[in-house]
Amino acid sequence: MLTNDSCVFAADNAALISVSIPANTTVMPRTTFVQTWTVQNTGTTTWTAGQSGYTFNLVSRDSLGAVPLFTNTSGSWYIPSAIIGSGKSVAPGAEATFSVSFIAPEAAGAVTDTFQLNNASGNYFGPEFSVAVVVEKAGSTNQFDRAKAISYANNYAGYICSDGYFWTNGSDYGDYGTNVPVPSNLIGDDCAHFVSCCIGRQSAQWGAGLNIPSRVPPTYGEPGAARLVADVLIAPGYATEVSSLNEMSPGDVIGWNWEGDTNIEDLDHVTLYLGRGLVASHAASCLDVSATTWYQDGEPRYVRHLVHIFDAPTVTVSRTGTKLVLSWGTNWTGYVLQSSTSLSPGATWSKVTTNPSKVGALNKLTNTMPQEAVFYRLMLP
Repeated sequence: MLTNDSCVFAADNAALISVSIPANTTVMPRTTFVQTWTVQNTGTTTWTAGQSGYTFNLVSRDSLGAVPLFTNTSGSWYIPSAIIGSGKSVAPGAEATFSVSFIAPEAAGAVTDTFQLNNASGNYFGPEFSVAVVVEKAGSTNQFDRAKAISYANNYAGYICSDGYFWTNGSDYGDYGTNVPVPSNLIGDDCAHFVSCCIGRQSAQWGAGLNIPSRVPPTYGEPGAARLVADVLIAPGYATEVSSLNEMSPGDVIGWNWEGDTNIEDLDHVTLYLGRGLVASHAASCLDVSATTWYQDGEPRYVRHLVHIFDAPTVTVSRTGTKLVLSWGTNWTGYVLQSSTSLSPGATWSKVTTNPSKVGALNKLTNTMPQEAVFYRLMLP
């Protein structure tokens, strides 16, 4: 015998009509693309539009840097989602479109994100729908992996970070364990810890791959917003401050000061920039909220700082007589110089055995000028 609740739930159903990007489409690393699903309402209820109506929610862990095409208005909304594209209700038998933007990660291979419809009462229904692409191998994968930064934010915005810790104020943290929702009884002060995990290398779950030092082990990364931005990112040359969101990329960082202080070393709060004018934060426990209106609503004297992270160290090549001089910044630690005689897929890259010398803020290495074409790259082991 069916209960009244199960009868209501059974009234919702859906069927996939088409997708804009077929399964197993090949894409290059760092490619940004939009998947659109066209779905038919095969149930007996009308799908209401908007964030409070019927939504198309991520139900797997994100691995494709999913960014919605609408701005979240709720601080308790943690799931990358899509809303009905037409903005209108969808009657039984009619069709609706749902669209989400994605970023291909650096590593080659097959990647899939899975979604399912959710009704206005919060119940999931119908089949699962996926976006599945194959990321092509494209040489070095040592770049700052922006897709992984966004995926980390999507997977942990509503949960304790992968190291198990949550900062409750500027000097205290708690060990909450893994896969635990963020505490509901406090806002906390976990913003810089969360951003550190998104852009860094927390061992249980890597983010974008920057070497963010752990100032207060066993918690990962930098628990201070000002120190993370000024001392860890900008001072060593990993990032620079820019003046417009047009100069920002997904995986960058936005810092905030509530007192009208324009000094970037006095930041009160830090967020991860998701792209499309959206940010994610742990201290406020929110995802996909506006980068221009969310925080200043209650803080009229706010000052916002836009921080663009460089994608990778750059090798500079110069010639001195018959010698080839290669140089790169000393702030990019852990990188190994490699060489190859080919840029074709599957080419063999070998470690350059000569150790560089430090000259000021540069690593410098001098080689004899080769007779044939030789290509160089920096790679994280």
